[in-house]
Amino acid sequence: MPPASVSGTLRDMSWVGGGLDVRSVRSSVRTMSAERREDALLAGLIGLAGLGEVALGAVPGHTLVASLSLLIMSTALMVRRVRPRMCLTFVLLALAVQSFLGVPVNAQLVTILFILVAAYSVGAHLDRRASAIGLAIGATLVSVAIAAANSGGSDYGFGLLLVTGPWIAGVLVRARSAAEAEAVASAQSRARQAADDERERIARELHDIVSHGLSAMVVQAAAAAELIDRSPDAARKAMQEVQTTGAGAMMEMRHMLGLMRGGEAAGRRPQPALDDVYELIATEQAAGRSVSLTVQGTPRELPRGLALSIFRIVQESLTNVRKHASGSRCEVTITHTPDSLKVEIVDDGVGGALSPGGRGFGIIGMCERARLYGGALEAGPRSPVGGWVVRGWFPLEHHVVES
Repeated sequence: MPPASVSGTLRDMSWVGGGLDVRSVRSSVRTMSAERREDALLAGLIGLAGLGEVALGAVPGHTLVASLSLLIMSTALMVRRVRPRMCLTFVLLALAVQSFLGVPVNAQLVTILFILVAAYSVGAHLDRRASAIGLAIGATLVSVAIAAANSGGSDYGFGLLLVTGPWIAGVLVRARSAAEAEAVASAQSRARQAADDERERIARELHDIVSHGLSAMVVQAAAAAELIDRSPDAARKAMQEVQTTGAGAMMEMRHMLGLMRGGEAAGRRPQPALDDVYELIATEQAAGRSVSLTVQGTPRELPRGLALSIFRIVQESLTNVRKHASGSRCEVTITHTPDSLKVEIVDDGVGGALSPGGRGFGIIGMCERARLYGGALEAGPRSPVGGWVVRGWFPLEHHVVES
């Protein structure tokens, strides 16, 4: 089995027909249902605690009023996420009404829990303006409830603190959640951009490779047209058509893919191949780095694009070792099997701590190269020995060059 691609997460974040993926919608529905169940459970538990407090004689002579008030508060708490301002309003209205009917505002400790949760919900689930309005409503209603009970001045301070404290906590939690969501969105955007950049680089390299092949076709066709004097004129004309068609196709391809270069003055030297890995390793060793190369199995001729992708994976991995684990020992292993090619780059990480975040975009690029040829790539820390490992797998049944 090929290793799992670390770019799978990006593929799951898909859009269908310009709209949100159905899987995302279903996930949102399930999440919302779970939140509703959580709120119902929370409201039920606090309500039962309140009824127990009433049964123990917390409000003698006002059992019915207190019980109805608890029912209203519990019902309001069930919509604290979708209607947080309404939730706080009904909780404090129930408190004010029972206060007008003679129930002391501090007679039931459970009502404090209702107020705390409702005020927090206003801060956590509403935007700044709506949240501030909710706080003002809450402060007004709690003051009315305290005034109806003819309580002292200290109770006003406590009541306002009871509403303002959790509201501030909710606002801070909302701000932190928004910042985290923005950071995640920014990271996903950078990852997508990195993947696009790598696809552009691959396209440029493939342009050079295919251009070379088309150039060869043009030269061969021109030579054939000159050499087949003994053939009928129709054959000569056909070969001239090959020449014309190949030249036109090459010109069109250069024009189309040249748009992806962004004005870059790309070098015209030949692109590296799999055999150039030996030179790459020798360069690393000449620079004093501990790098070794092992080739297992019988090498087979590969398409230039596939060989180039494998070379780039080794090159990127060695670059990462220099950046993040300078001084460590690195082993490169290329394994040829009858139906696949595997490449593994392992380092011991003795030169420094390895961070997946530091190598994220390079890994994305390597994954794109593997996927381009039907393969897969995985990368991550080696546990528990330490260091880092990159493993790539490429199927060969459809890519082997026939001799």
